[in-house]
Amino acid sequence: MNDMANQKPSRIKNLGIAGISALTGCVSLIVVLGALFIGLWLDSYVIGQRGPATICTLVASVPVSLFLMIRIALALVQKIGPPAQAVQSQRQEKEE
Repeated sequence: MNDMANQKPSRIKNLGIAGISALTGCVSLIVVLGALFIGLWLDSYVIGQRGPATICTLVASVPVSLFLMIRIALALVQKIGPPAQAVQSQRQEKEE
């Protein structure tokens, strides 16, 4: 019974972190939409033509969004702990 009490907070924490890491796709959407609006603004006020700055900012947003997604996902994966049973079995193997 005590094992279940110890395992439940760890499981809830891991599920919460997994849920947050699933939102990394939203970061990509925000970066791309930001690049779109910045490109449209640059085209209308700075350049005076429609298109070149928008296309450049959208192309530049792809590596930025990939970098951010990978950094967020790796940071959150490091916070996920192993299940309590796996930790106990590893401890028993080391003791033997």
